[in-house]
Amino acid sequence: MLTAKARLHIQNHNEPNGRAIIVGERAALKALGTALTKAGNSVLGLEQVELYTSDGHKYTVPITCDASEEEWQTLPVPYDKKHDLTNLNIVKQLDEVTKSIVTGKQMEVSISQLHPCKQSG
Repeated sequence: MLTAKARLHIQNHNEPNGRAIIVGERAALKALGTALTKAGNSVLGLEQVELYTSDGHKYTVPITCDASEEEWQTLPVPYDKKHDLTNLNIVKQLDEVTKSIVTGKQMEVSISQLHPCKQSG
């Protein structure tokens, strides 16, 4: 996981055809860019970056390119009040791995559970 001791805000678009805005200090933008590149290039299609808000609170941005087509079709749009990404399989797997690291428990993950990032184009 990458950590940037710099501030960055990611604001959702709140309406169709709206704007999403990323405002960040240079170091935070570079860390986010590196995490995006790593997620796109990794076998699992997963990376995380820790960033900070303007009031100094740390938050984690999990990045994945491993959503299934079914998940894409049922994923609420960011301006939907039901918007919740915790139901994505890859986010559930990330939460399980993170929990196992924190608790010190080993996890057995079969290769069939891991889906490489799908190449487009």
